[in-house]
Amino acid sequence: MKEIVIAFDCDGTLLKSTDQRTIAPADHIRTLLITLSQFKNTKIVVWSGGGPAYARRVAEALGVADYVDDYAGKNPQRPVGITETARRGVFLPDIEPDIAIDDIEDCDLGTLNLIVG
Repeated sequence: MKEIVIAFDCDGTLLKSTDQRTIAPADHIRTLLITLSQFKNTKIVVWSGGGPAYARRVAEALGVADYVDDYAGKNPQRPVGITETARRGVFLPDIEPDIAIDDIEDCDLGTLNLIVG
């Protein structure tokens, strides 16, 4: 049985910005994480550019830590001389998930990439 690794991003995905000062859980994505964790051949990863410790804190705050198998950093790259917009989607993560669920449209982080709208 092939294990399917599904990685959920934190900011903008599991957490949504309601305005510049307020962060709220994205309940539909939280529910999706819980649902996908029930399959025998899935491995659920929560990751963030803020690193694995931040990803763990988000999962604990959302009450989904029991459904998460691992935490990871997306390892954002910050090349010198590149504008913020151009470097936004440049990551060198430690893992390449089968499915990456993220809010950044120009990222190619998994074999399949689902972009939260």
